[in-house]
Amino acid sequence: MAKKRKIKKHYTIAVTSDFSGDTTKYYRARFNLFKVAFTVAALVVLVAVGLTVFEFYELDRMESKLRDFKDLVAEQDATIEKLGAEKAELSSANEVLSDKVAKATIQEEQNQAEYEARHLPTLFPLSGSAQIVDPDTFFAGDMDEVTAFYEAILSAKKKEQEQGTVDPYVFFTMADVTDVVAAGDGEVTSVSDDPTFGKCVKIDHGNGYVTIYKSNGDVKVNVGDQVVQKAIIFISGGDDSFLEYQITKDGQYIDPLDVIVIDG
Repeated sequence: MAKKRKIKKHYTIAVTSDFSGDTTKYYRARFNLFKVAFTVAALVVLVAVGLTVFEFYELDRMESKLRDFKDLVAEQDATIEKLGAEKAELSSANEVLSDKVAKATIQEEQNQAEYEARHLPTLFPLSGSAQIVDPDTFFAGDMDEVTAFYEAILSAKKKEQEQGTVDPYVFFTMADVTDVVAAGDGEVTSVSDDPTFGKCVKIDHGNGYVTIYKSNGDVKVNVGDQVVQKAIIFISGGDDSFLEYQITKDGQYIDPLDVIVIDG
């Protein structure tokens, strides 16, 4: 039996013109449908693979960016946590510093208050017992026993009264165990002779107050000395020791009894 011959199909493409029949051209080409289909399928597969590869590439790139973003977020979170810890540490340090400043301020205020209190001449200007007297009254009853010193005191006071220049003062008679002491912290600005009492000492307390001590005792300070409350100014001269005590405020004489704080 004769083998049947396979007939190959061929396709002819005709190109014609509307203007003339003479211009019709024929192109002949041979197509193998299987090859064409395979080629198209291969191209489709290649395109699909290419798109898939591109998608995977983009996906990997996005995942890489996401990882970088997560790392950045984690780094920022760590930085924020670190800054929070530093802030808490600084806040704690600030609280400690504020507490120290507050305590230092309180201490400074206390020191200032103590400084001002020490420089106010409120202390009783004698270390022991004494009596405040009026010279006229005190000496009037004992005229037969008045010494030259008493006479000098009376004469000076009468002269001041006659001239109208009697400044406020306090006159003390002292026991032999009593000394004249500073009424407040200050600087000795004057140690001079006094025609009536013997010596006169002035102490500037640096706040407008100046205390004036006139006594016939033994003076124990010098000009320029820095003295504190209760520092000895005069040592008592015995039973016949006296103190005339005066205070000025901003250059004006004031009554010492308005300033002295007497306990007991």
